[in-house]
Amino acid sequence: MSVYQTSARIGRIGALGGGEWSLQGLADVTVLFGKNGSGKSLLLRAWRDQNPTIAHYVAPERTGELSFNPSYIQQQLEAQSRREVSTRNYGPQYREQVISRIQTYFLRRGEIRHGSPPGHPSELEGLLSQLVPDFSVTIHARKPPYQLVRLSNQEQVTNVDSLSSGEAQLFTVALDILTMAAIWELEDKHQRLLLIDEPDAHIHPDLQIRLADFLLAVCKRFDLQVVVATHGTTLLSALGQFGGTSTGVIYLDRRHEVLRAQTFDDVHKELAACLGGHALMGPLFAAALLLVEGDDDYRIWSQVPRHHIVRISVIPANGDEIHRYQRALERIFASLRDSGSKPLGFAFLDGDKALPQVTPTIPQEFIKYLKLGCHEAENLFLSDEVLADLGVSWPDAAAKIAAESLDYGSKAAFLKTAPS
Repeated sequence: MSVYQTSARIGRIGALGGGEWSLQGLADVTVLFGKNGSGKSLLLRAWRDQNPTIAHYVAPERTGELSFNPSYIQQQLEAQSRREVSTRNYGPQYREQVISRIQTYFLRRGEIRHGSPPGHPSELEGLLSQLVPDFSVTIHARKPPYQLVRLSNQEQVTNVDSLSSGEAQLFTVALDILTMAAIWELEDKHQRLLLIDEPDAHIHPDLQIRLADFLLAVCKRFDLQVVVATHGTTLLSALGQFGGTSTGVIYLDRRHEVLRAQTFDDVHKELAACLGGHALMGPLFAAALLLVEGDDDYRIWSQVPRHHIVRISVIPANGDEIHRYQRALERIFASLRDSGSKPLGFAFLDGDKALPQVTPTIPQEFIKYLKLGCHEAENLFLSDEVLADLGVSWPDAAAKIAAESLDYGSKAAFLKTAPS
């Protein structure tokens, strides 16, 4: 993978505040994370328009038939004409254009007169098969330029109606990315910037994980720098888990012009693993998140949902790391939810800690701080309700603590005061 641009300045329309975005700290793979209406698509298209010869935009709404239209071959040869058919979120002939680009790829290969052209069609077929393992895929210079066979029954697929929406999306998005990457390689482009808008649309979470693995493999093979726009935590999580520190996240906020990518560090990995797994999507929009200090608190608070009184999803953080987790979650939720939304969770401190004040650097719009009324969570074992469940009263427990205080060394004098 390659980083051709570490920063970018991109104009934005008046409806989004005017001026320009300043993107900084771009990585090999940068995830542009934001809610609908935040300007993700407009940003990507404006970025592509700065230099269509080295940047390719994959639109989010992809329709059309899996048919070959030779009139699109010439259109797909030139960067400017490719740009002209992808000026909106919606591409009504998207699939026909992508299918036709296979022929464009073979034309480019045939134009190389000296030596062997780089790469081979079998490489593209192999990468496609990794993403759609239920099918055999062949591409060639004949008409139609592909053969897609379902392995379970050897059905040859020629019509989009024979595929699920997820299968059709995966196949055509993968073809779009691979053919463009292979053409850039044949043209020996020194910069190759792939701008992918919501590739996870209509794709099951399990397949999104496979898509992330595919994207990183293609980036590495063809030396691409990739920017992926999404508001899905599953794809965000998978790209971060597979890409590690080669992945950065920009939390798109239309109120800010300067946006710096955050490296996908260990905190992001752990939080994304919780938020990103589709089986755990409940915490994002239903059960409140509860950040707690350490494993002991996690053992206590993770019992609460079992009694069906409060719905919470508990995340342990070690000591002062709870503040890093709180701020990371604030950034994530600010990209997903509107300002003024109700809190989505809490960071729970021990009673001896001071509650952080709300400041511009410590926002508490989505994850608010709370603290115990007692010293620490273990003290809750001594509450009247818990002791009653154990069949013990507080006077009996206090007397027992005082009686056994001498067994606890330096703590003996303090423990002896329990009855008072």
